[in-house]
Amino acid sequence: MLIDYVSTAMDARDFAELFPDKDRMPGQQAQKYNRLMIQGIAGNEVDVHAISGPPVTSGNCGKKYLRPFSRKDGRITYRYGSVLNVRGIKILWQMMSAYRAVRKDARKESTAVVCDVLNASIAYGAALAAKRAHIPCIGIVTDLPELMVTGTRQDHVRLVRKVLDHCTGYVLLTEAMDGPVNPAHKPYVIVEGLCDVNMRMAEKKPACGVRKCMYAGLLDARYGVKAMVEGFLLAKVPNAELHLYGNGPYVDELKEIAGKHPEVIYHGVVMNEEVVSAELEASLLVNPRPTHEEFTKYSFPSKNMEYMASGTPVLTTKLPGMPADYYPYVFLIDDESTEGLAKAYREVLGRTDEELREKGSRAKQFVLEKKNNIAQTKKLLQLIQKQGSIGI
Repeated sequence: MLIDYVSTAMDARDFAELFPDKDRMPGQQAQKYNRLMIQGIAGNEVDVHAISGPPVTSGNCGKKYLRPFSRKDGRITYRYGSVLNVRGIKILWQMMSAYRAVRKDARKESTAVVCDVLNASIAYGAALAAKRAHIPCIGIVTDLPELMVTGTRQDHVRLVRKVLDHCTGYVLLTEAMDGPVNPAHKPYVIVEGLCDVNMRMAEKKPACGVRKCMYAGLLDARYGVKAMVEGFLLAKVPNAELHLYGNGPYVDELKEIAGKHPEVIYHGVVMNEEVVSAELEASLLVNPRPTHEEFTKYSFPSKNMEYMASGTPVLTTKLPGMPADYYPYVFLIDDESTEGLAKAYREVLGRTDEELREKGSRAKQFVLEKKNNIAQTKKLLQLIQKQGSIGI
């Protein structure tokens, strides 16, 4: 079996080389999610052509033209299409590049196409090629474009919808996604998230004096970050710090707060490897995403999976998209107000080091056994095999 996996995902080495300026770097969460999917498929002894449209823009890359090249790593071959980094031309260029790559593979040995539908230009080219080659095309849907917090243009939304129409099946994060994504009732599987199976080898670092709470991700008040910071300050937990990583509209206010309160420490944007290392050193990892926002029904934060795989205990809201089997392995925030978050900090950080260690260890065991990227991508492969057996 050969899978063409179409996204903006790059090998970590190539990504770091192309985007040396971390402040202008494209989002790493999407990179990691798709890379884990690719590695999980390969871990099931399936060859993968990772057909990538590098996520360059005039704002994050000064190069006007990127040559195509490839990198092979075991069963995975990253194939980077050429990029003409000129606004108005780049989208059509990448669409055609993805179309040609899939058509070329389909004539030889490609079994199916898997595409990240939010990368609409390359996904549309790939989905169109798969349709004309009569092979399955599975759309990975990690967000509803209409509800993305970072905002999106209407022309992008329309193109994503065209991609979805061409798909023969879907990978969805939550059951609630089925209605708005899949009005034609095509086959789908739920893969709420996945963690890196290689985290089994990562060692949790022992606590050393100060209790470090940590958040990594989009710094946006709409994501509950403002309430998280204010709740921490209100809690006044002795010998505790709050460390934050990332970028977003809350950064300026956060810098002001950090300047006045030494227990709040902002690290800026760093590579994911540094974030994971910090998670292993932390005492508590926090995800304050509010549950009342409409988009939370259709999402499961990838950071929760990364958090849990570290072995550090997690304090999170009870998100609608989080299956109940996760509840015993995390600390849940019952009241999402500033006062409620302060209470949650006091309750969790009032526990002994041993209690926190035990909670984190059980969470790590759970996600690495049940939700690792090799186990989770089996659902995708079973959906592909079923579609192949009935014909497309």
